[in-house]
Amino acid sequence: MARSDRLSFQSKMSAMAEDLRSKIKSGEYAKGQYLPPELILTKQYALSKKSVRLVLQRLTDEGLISKQPRVGTIVNGFPDKTTIRFGIYPSMNSETDIHTLIHQFHNQHPDIHIEPIELPYSNVESIKTMIRLGIVDVVTLNLMDWYQWRPEEHDWLTEQPLAEEVPDFLRHPFMETPTARLTVQPFVYSPVILCYNKQHWQEKSLPEPESGWHWEQLFNVLRELRAPNRYAFAFQLFSINRWPLFFLQHPDFPDSASLQGITRLRSFIHEKGMFPLALAQGEFEAENLFREQKVSAILTTYYRLNDLRESNVLFDIAPLPAWANGNTLLLVTGLAISRASVHQEQASKLVSFLMSEQSQSHIRQNTFTLPAHQLAAQKPVLLKNLPAKLNLYQTYRNQYKTYGDLGYPIQQLFQLSNQLKLYAIGLMEEEQWLAIPSMQENLEHV
Repeated sequence: MARSDRLSFQSKMSAMAEDLRSKIKSGEYAKGQYLPPELILTKQYALSKKSVRLVLQRLTDEGLISKQPRVGTIVNGFPDKTTIRFGIYPSMNSETDIHTLIHQFHNQHPDIHIEPIELPYSNVESIKTMIRLGIVDVVTLNLMDWYQWRPEEHDWLTEQPLAEEVPDFLRHPFMETPTARLTVQPFVYSPVILCYNKQHWQEKSLPEPESGWHWEQLFNVLRELRAPNRYAFAFQLFSINRWPLFFLQHPDFPDSASLQGITRLRSFIHEKGMFPLALAQGEFEAENLFREQKVSAILTTYYRLNDLRESNVLFDIAPLPAWANGNTLLLVTGLAISRASVHQEQASKLVSFLMSEQSQSHIRQNTFTLPAHQLAAQKPVLLKNLPAKLNLYQTYRNQYKTYGDLGYPIQQLFQLSNQLKLYAIGLMEEEQWLAIPSMQENLEHV
């Protein structure tokens, strides 16, 4: 049988299964009623007896029907459903195709209904309240929000087993608690990377970025890429998911020498045509400019590469250039279960499903996002417009660092971010930067 015939065949079987599910759910085939005989079903759905029996077996496995020998197929009906409220960051669907995964979970667990609830992305206190009160049963939780939890608040989450398929470097940041228990299961991750427009590079016959570059080397190339109605470089300058990497590349942070990277960057972004200071401040604005080909290179993540899936931009990626070292910032999003949930078993089933090789492989093959499951991460990506160096993340994991490696409480990093704005635009000098209270407090402990 030709491949196209097999696909059509499988599609007809799936359509039959979905149609029967729908009729059982609506009551057209009520509980206790018998389905039409197999012979009638073969004619109704234009399938062979063998195919009809395979579909009926699938529904039997789901508990929707039961076969009565020499009698027929009786309808059990849909079981009473338990609703699990799943708190999800707004960007999770583009990053992980989470709604498709939820649909697949429903097919495997017809007795559990997942109700997605959008989390307030920039309000971790609201997320904490939703968890503490059991308003959500399961949540996505990223490292930035996790670092804002106090020690006693870790008890609001259910301890989870250590998954062998998840590497230690993803688990350890979530276990930096007094009890060292794992209460957030790493789900997906990304380092901060450099993304560039290959066409712009090729037009000027310039060498493309590669491992081992220094920032000055990149800056020199970017100067050659300036063009009318186009900037050379952009990123969310004051985002806590971007600027800390310039300090992570200096082992002596926070002394004055570690300011050299920021100082050099400040000089560079004020050069004419280099950096859209007025534009690259909003959420994902740099990625929007890149997609419109109004900027030649950006700092971004594998998460945000998903914005380019349907674009016509010819792009590739590279590790970050280095100052004193080539460290980059590691971003991780995990899955947590509220201890206040009255549906612990069902909530655990959802987390287990999302962490399964099946689900993690779906993320790998249908998005640019990196799944936490190591075997799933080895699957081929099925998207078009693939960057040639898509898998470079595998080669420099020893340079992944988190906010915790800076030695600052996350709230002080937010305060430093506000001061950085003044420093970057020239309203604060180096001596004033080093004298700010949050910097001084850290210097006393170094």
